[in-house]
Amino acid sequence: VGMQLLGDFGADVIKIERPGGGDWSRRWGPFIGDVSMPFVSLNRNKRSLVLDLKTEAARKILLELVKTSDVLVHNFRPGVMEKLGFGYEDLQAVNPRLIYARSSGWGDRGPYAERGRGGHDMMARATAGLFAPLGPGGLPVPAGISADYPAGLLLAIGILIALLAREKTGRGQLVSTDLLSAAFHSNTWEGADILNQERI
Repeated sequence: VGMQLLGDFGADVIKIERPGGGDWSRRWGPFIGDVSMPFVSLNRNKRSLVLDLKTEAARKILLELVKTSDVLVHNFRPGVMEKLGFGYEDLQAVNPRLIYARSSGWGDRGPYAERGRGGHDMMARATAGLFAPLGPGGLPVPAGISADYPAGLLLAIGILIALLAREKTGRGQLVSTDLLSAAFHSNTWEGADILNQERI
């Protein structure tokens, strides 16, 4: 969502997709002809490039892109980009002005991140309590917003602030967010009430 909005605002966004199928949303319907409407909606104003980052040829292409890019964004689990040789320190050496932005399920530290646990919307919402209190049968149900959406917005805001800071310092920096933090953030409206029931 964040990169989609930056693309809407005029950023030249190049999306790296995996070989053999690309982005998962390409396979989601509804379709018009063979074009996925969710893919089109999520990826408007983006160009796509297929790269297998485990190959040397693809690694060279990515490093060439990094040399002239303002921002690199990824949503791999913590440690994956470092194993590929594309961690923050690695790419800062290639382009000191690069804004390195990442989003994960559980953040950079903590038990889930340290175990390498994958994070998804429903898991983050359940952990953060971002569920409506009662659904059918009195069970909690997911609240109306996916944690992916505020996480993307928060990451885009962090990127924009980092770009402003770079105007003053000339250097890039690391920007990070995660689904769990975004889900907690989305609890702002009811969170204070729920945590203070005995005082209301």
